[in-house]
Amino acid sequence: MVMLLALVLAASGASIAAAAHSTSFRDDFTSFDARQWTKSSRPFGHGAIDPANISVANGFLGVKLPGSRLDGGEIRSTSVYTYGTFRARMKIANAPSSLTAFFLYKQPDYAQELDIELYNDSSRRVMFTTYSGGAMTHTATMSLPFDATADYHEYAITRDRTSVRFLVDGVQMQSWASGVTRSSMYLYVNAWFPSWLAGESPASDQSTLVDWIAYSAS
Repeated sequence: MVMLLALVLAASGASIAAAAHSTSFRDDFTSFDARQWTKSSRPFGHGAIDPANISVANGFLGVKLPGSRLDGGEIRSTSVYTYGTFRARMKIANAPSSLTAFFLYKQPDYAQELDIELYNDSSRRVMFTTYSGGAMTHTATMSLPFDATADYHEYAITRDRTSVRFLVDGVQMQSWASGVTRSSMYLYVNAWFPSWLAGESPASDQSTLVDWIAYSAS
C-alpha cells in the first residue's frame, strides 16, 4: 500500500511528505516531538527565527524572545492538514512590538494562510486574517476580553471546504465564508518582531508559553 501511494504521488508531482495528514492529535509537550514538529531557522522581521529560542520544560513549549535582541522562534508541523479544528492553549510573551501567531500556512506567500496573531502586550489586540489565491482576502483587528499576557487561554481555527471560524476560549470572534483557501497547510506557532512594528527589544528574556496544541480532524 505504501509503495502504491508513493507511485501515485510521484506521478502527480507530489511527495509522501506533502500528503495531507488526517489523524487527530494532542501534544501536551512532555518533550519535543521531532516526528510532529520542526524548528524553523531564517531571517524574519527585524531579526531572525532561531531554533535556540525553542524549548520544552515542565510540560510547556517555550518560544523565547531574548532580552536586548529582536529574534524569536517558531515551530512548524512536519505534516500538512486540511479540514478540522486546530487549537492551542497559550500565555503570550510581554514584549511590546512583537507578535505571537498561531496559524496555518504553506508556500508560496499569499497563496494560502489562516492566521491568529496576538500583540505581545497588554493592549488585548488580536488579528484574524486569511490569504488565498495570491492576496489577502480578509483581515480584522479585534479586542480580546482579557489581557493575553496574564494567563493561559485557548485559541482555535476551525475550517471546512467553504469557511473558516476563529474562536477564543470556545467563543467565536470572527468567521468568513468566502476567500478561504481549500489547500492543505502546515500548522505553526511563532513569536517574532514584525518589520511593520517599532522593533523595540525587551529588556529581559520574555517567552510565549504553550500548554498544548490539538487537532481534531473533520
